[in-house]
Amino acid sequence: MKNSNNDQMRIGVIGMGPVGATLAAHFVEAGAFLVACDVDPKKIDTIKKKGIVLKNVIEKQVKVENACYSVQEMEMYDLDLVVIAVKTTALKKVVRALGEIKTDKMYVMCAQNGIDNEQEAANIFGEDKTLRMVVNFAGNLSNPNMVHVSFFNPPNYLAALMPQGAETAEKVTALLNSVGMGTEIPEDIQDYVWEKAILNAALSAVCAITRRTMKDVMSFPQTLELVEAIVDESARVAEVEGIELGKKFRRFCIQYLKNAGHHRPSMLVDLENGLRTEIDQLNGKIVEYGRKHYLPTPLNQSVTALIHLLEYSPDE
Repeated sequence: MKNSNNDQMRIGVIGMGPVGATLAAHFVEAGAFLVACDVDPKKIDTIKKKGIVLKNVIEKQVKVENACYSVQEMEMYDLDLVVIAVKTTALKKVVRALGEIKTDKMYVMCAQNGIDNEQEAANIFGEDKTLRMVVNFAGNLSNPNMVHVSFFNPPNYLAALMPQGAETAEKVTALLNSVGMGTEIPEDIQDYVWEKAILNAALSAVCAITRRTMKDVMSFPQTLELVEAIVDESARVAEVEGIELGKKFRRFCIQYLKNAGHHRPSMLVDLENGLRTEIDQLNGKIVEYGRKHYLPTPLNQSVTALIHLLEYSPDE
């Protein structure tokens, strides 16, 4: 289903990693005016020439007519919505740059893993212009323009922080649903932000520390027990914060993570590439909220410390 030109939504996606490229491909297929943005010229040059290709769990190939190398270049496109799909380590920088080109009609949506990301955007754009998305798919780049989608456990969740953004949230949700990217607007997006953060916190750091895939970790009894313990510890923090996770949350988490297969989480990929990870927005945030409520979080604190040690360079 495609929109007519009269009501065509103008969307920019910043970050052509697995999440950003997957969303961009679906927006194009749904008929939105799409601008792809990434600071890696190789990615953008390849996308301009060959489009975006999704393989494995999702099979799509779309042509991308508009692409740019910087946030500043996006100013010329008069966008209705900008989706931020960069690593949370680059979030503040991207939001500041977007603040310099924002318009009265521009909304911004955070589509990354982690807790409280949307508040960084709201600090610049205001809560009335800010949306949050929780994605339930993952993949790895097999080429600069190609995503090997490892899994998709629908639905995704998407919501505006304030009622003023509800119409935009509904339009984006309709676009994604029109092309099979199942997405829902929940009553409270924070329940799903925490749910996804706990899923990532339970397994990503363990995979990164051990250099093993999700299936490797979930198939080994002792690391499976560790994952379960991190889920339990994190869920206790969420509960005292007032997050609704449901009575069967642990069973849901373990089943979800076992279905991930031999996926290599981005935290592992980042460490292998010598990049900073998103540990502070995942396990680190759970530690932070635990301290707020005087609740010990030794497992989350331990894996956070170990990841920081692996990131650490004596030359710094």
